[in-house]
Amino acid sequence: MYFAVFATHKQEMGQQRSRLADAFAAYVHDPTRHADVTVHHGGPTLGEDGETISGLLLVLEAPSLDAARAFVSESPYAHAGILAASHVRAWNWLTGRPR
Repeated sequence: MYFAVFATHKQEMGQQRSRLADAFAAYVHDPTRHADVTVHHGGPTLGEDGETISGLLLVLEAPSLDAARAFVSESPYAHAGILAASHVRAWNWLTGRPR
């Protein structure tokens, strides 16, 4: 099952987010940390200026909504309190899907 994750960062945590960016990338790319979740796509979302990072978007494959939510809540950003909000929604991937 596929899931879309929309997360917003706390604006005042920009320096901490920058400091943890490598740890978050390592978490996303290390399947041994989350064997039941595959990250297919992801990246930062940007503010209206087109440059300031405001959050992130991920496309996950996971066995359940609970597993997808756990993946987000166990991330370095969540542990550091950087996420102001995160929404995980089941997603019907229609175009551009890997086969």
